[in-house]
Amino acid sequence: MATPADHAEENKTPPTTACPAWCVGHDTDAPDTADDHVHEAAPFLVPCIALERTTDETGTIHYHPTATELTLVRYQYPQDSDTWLYIGDGSRAHGLDITLESARRLLSALARYVEDEG
Repeated sequence: MATPADHAEENKTPPTTACPAWCVGHDTDAPDTADDHVHEAAPFLVPCIALERTTDETGTIHYHPTATELTLVRYQYPQDSDTWLYIGDGSRAHGLDITLESARRLLSALARYVEDEG
């Protein structure tokens, strides 16, 4: 049986309106007066092969691999101490928004799966 997640995660950084060093979405030479500015890192694009599903006119589902690109973006809302990681198609309509600590756990789990395939 899985234990409940500990939500006291270690991805906290002090909330600030000043841009962190990794933020590229703001003019660092200008005074930071925008309280609604979301701090964002440069997107990191990962080429992948994903399984695409299509349904034909008879209702049969077909599966085929297709090339895609995942977008990863680190971000933080102003006045918030949580730093987030977006993983998705880049449109922000499809994807995951997880904490950095959750990303670390995901990385560990993915490494185990990949090692098992070797």
